[in-house]
Amino acid sequence: MSLSEMETVDMSDEVAEAIDRVQHADMRELLAKGRYSCESRWMMAMVAAAGWETANEMNRQVARDVGAGEMHRLMRLMGWSTPTTFGDFMLMTTTAVELFLPKKYFDYEFKSLGDGRMLAVLRGCLAATKVKSIGVQQNYECGCFSMRAGWYQSMGIEVEETMRKCMIDGDEHCEIVIQTVSPLAG
Repeated sequence: MSLSEMETVDMSDEVAEAIDRVQHADMRELLAKGRYSCESRWMMAMVAAAGWETANEMNRQVARDVGAGEMHRLMRLMGWSTPTTFGDFMLMTTTAVELFLPKKYFDYEFKSLGDGRMLAVLRGCLAATKVKSIGVQQNYECGCFSMRAGWYQSMGIEVEETMRKCMIDGDEHCEIVIQTVSPLAG
């Protein structure tokens, strides 16, 4: 039997009803687990195939590209354009973190430092937990800076980030100072 002779089965209504029965938080959990499972397996496959240096370099490149795409889609969805105030920048950044890095896997908070700066405090990080659990933290380089660089690229602004503390290096939490270089209104 050829493909054109086969009967098409349309279950779109049944699928939509099944998805609608799933709680929003459970759906986010399902999507997050899929994403992080793929990321960790991809990273370890790269390490096995090409070594840590190449894997870290590729991870940074992919994270930046994925981050740029995420923020571009988020800005389009929300009707946002390039931020003109620091408040807009904080809203866009914290919204992206909330959507793309669920608190269950990345326990974070932001503090305004004034003068176009904020402090990101990360008390839990899935990547840090995983690399430490298998004893490879000395080889792993975080991709989060590259991911956010992609976000900022899509926002159309220049940002500098400075790591003050790092869980992978043995600190209790990460502290990252985020400072806009592009001039934004208060």
